[in-house]
Amino acid sequence: MPDTSATNVSVDVSFDRHADDRELDELRHLLIGPEQTELVQLRERVDHLRHAEGISEVLPDAIVLRTRKDQQLTEALLPTVQQALTISVKRDPQPITDAIFPVIGPAIRKAVTTALREALESFNQVLERSLSWQSIQWRLEARRTGKPLAEVIMLHSLLYRVEQVFLIHKRTGLLLQHVAAETAAPRDADMISGMLTAIQDFVRDSFTLGTHDELETLQVGELTVWIEQGPHALLAGVIRGHAPVELRAVFRDALERIHLTQRAALEAFAGDDAPFEATRPYLQACLQTQYQPTTKKLSPALVGLIALLVVALGVWGWWTLRDNWRWHDYLERLRAEPGIVVTNAFKQSGRFVVAGLRDPLAADPQALLRESKLDPDRVVGQWEPYQALEPTFIRQRAEKLLQPPPGVSLRVQNSALVAVGAAPHRWIVDARRLAWAVAGITAWREEQLIDLDKQALESKIEALQSQTIRFAGGTTTLSPGQERMLNELAAALRQLDQAAAAIEHAVEVTVSGHTDASGSDEANLRLSQQRAEKVRSWLIAQGVKASALTARGLGAREPLQPEKTESDKAVNRRVSFTISLRDVSRR
Repeated sequence: MPDTSATNVSVDVSFDRHADDRELDELRHLLIGPEQTELVQLRERVDHLRHAEGISEVLPDAIVLRTRKDQQLTEALLPTVQQALTISVKRDPQPITDAIFPVIGPAIRKAVTTALREALESFNQVLERSLSWQSIQWRLEARRTGKPLAEVIMLHSLLYRVEQVFLIHKRTGLLLQHVAAETAAPRDADMISGMLTAIQDFVRDSFTLGTHDELETLQVGELTVWIEQGPHALLAGVIRGHAPVELRAVFRDALERIHLTQRAALEAFAGDDAPFEATRPYLQACLQTQYQPTTKKLSPALVGLIALLVVALGVWGWWTLRDNWRWHDYLERLRAEPGIVVTNAFKQSGRFVVAGLRDPLAADPQALLRESKLDPDRVVGQWEPYQALEPTFIRQRAEKLLQPPPGVSLRVQNSALVAVGAAPHRWIVDARRLAWAVAGITAWREEQLIDLDKQALESKIEALQSQTIRFAGGTTTLSPGQERMLNELAAALRQLDQAAAAIEHAVEVTVSGHTDASGSDEANLRLSQQRAEKVRSWLIAQGVKASALTARGLGAREPLQPEKTESDKAVNRRVSFTISLRDVSRR
């Protein structure tokens, strides 16, 4: 009989152990529960990174292998890449612009250069062919044979041209793709493809060929068919003319590229040629044309045109050079002219422009322009008036302002206006006042200028001063006939005073009394003063201004002649006159 008590003991022990584990788990959860959760999250992240690193290591090789296999990866990525590019351009086109800038610029320049070169070559060919003796021969041949002129020209100038290219599936012999040159006559491509396949089969069946022996060339009249064999397809090119061997490398390269990109389609081909539309660029690259090299001889028309251009440029250059010479000569003449200051000279829109300052008295720029033989319509003068300080212009402006009378000349000396000659007093006074208004004049000099009015007064004064009034001996009694002389003298003094006033001068008369040497000096001095006072009073009585008369007695100190006789003494008994003019205009 089994020992149930022992079993019960064992159950109890097991039960107690599970209870301890739960408690231990609860205790562990309470102590390090949050840390355990973080540890689990960290472990998941590390595992994810390890998985990503592993993918990144094999992803490039996987892409390459898949791309070689078929186009599914490309087709799968194409929408995503296009969408990514579209979004990127919409958001900010600058990165795309910066990325393609190094490519777009050279490509555009190359395209423009190629287009220009082809246009020039075409232009040259057109001229040469339309006017040369050879072109005439070709026209005659076209008329004789009934062929179009373009075809005749092509036959004579063409070295070779690939007119059509066929891509044929090797296993089925069906046409996969076909391209033809624009000038090639269109044919039924499927029929030609079938004929080529049949010809190959005929050659292979009729002759004992090696495993790798294939038909490579067919010659049909002017046409040659080159055939390049590939593992799954063959490429046949119809060539007019004599193509170089290097053209086979072009065919071979196109066929290799087609096999590289369309291998899966070629292997799985079952009659649908739609996937091979993508091979058209490779086939079109085989449509090459080469013309016979032409000599670089220029056509007579082009030579004539160039000659005309050279002559025209020469004439234009000569006219331009001549006008520039004349222009510089005109400027030099302007700069040499007194009263003209050239501040700026330039050429604008085919016209010469000169700007500066010009004194109205200076030479006329238009007259100088006519002398230089420049076209007046091509020269624009921009002149501002000013007064030059050249002595010539200062003198001319002074003459215009002062209007000097005949016999008077003006000159400028060290900024002073110098008058020379004889002029009326009124003009001298006005010139003295107005000379300062002339620009460039700082002084007025008239040392060499004679005042005609004053000169006339001085002549009269000199005549009046030569007159004397005589007296009887030892008295103030006038000698016979002296009263009349005094009256005449008074009248002359009045006229003199009026004439002096007209030129802003005043007359001053000193009446000097004299005696002979008969008496004492004291008596003679007193008698001479009395004689002078008597004459002064007589003149005042006759209307002469008293303020202009001064009387003085000199006794016998200034005899006219030695007293040897009574007649000599009578001459010394006299009254003499000293007359002067005083300028009253400058008071």
